[in-house]
Amino acid sequence: MIDSGWAAALAAIITALIVAGTAVAAFRQLRHNRNANDIVVYLRLIDYMDSPEAAKTRYNLKTVAAKVAADPAYREALKDREFSPEEFRSAGELLRFLEHISVLITKGDVAEGLMMAEYADTFVEMWELMRPAIEMRRFAFGPYTGRAFEHLAMRAKRHIDSGGMEREYAALERDTRDLTAP
Repeated sequence: MIDSGWAAALAAIITALIVAGTAVAAFRQLRHNRNANDIVVYLRLIDYMDSPEAAKTRYNLKTVAAKVAADPAYREALKDREFSPEEFRSAGELLRFLEHISVLITKGDVAEGLMMAEYADTFVEMWELMRPAIEMRRFAFGPYTGRAFEHLAMRAKRHIDSGGMEREYAALERDTRDLTAP
């Protein structure tokens, strides 16, 4: 007969192994879910950024930026909460979308590397165009207007300056799965 102490010890060891196995499986499942969430957000970003409306808005940012730079009265009007010129509405929608994406990225809920690989240069270019107008809108809507996107754009700039995008695209060129290689 087995001593009851040994039986209890054996049962405890088996229970610990089952709990450990369950924990590993749960961790893997959580990681899998996180990756799935990253992909969903990434695809949503692509859908939005590549949409005809967003493409038109991104093109229009240059016009708005030129107007902000050249027209002191327009800059002053941007400080008024009620001022909502037609050409600025789509830029505001774009900024709100980018603010939401930026918060998700900076809080770690979406993989930053995934977004930076595709859009770091776009984020920097858009911030440089939008910055003067956003700074004026902060008078109307508060000091946090556009802050999350500004933070993301600065991270994107550091990513580019560190050679991150260059390394990512160089890795693509070395990819052995390239079907066009001889």
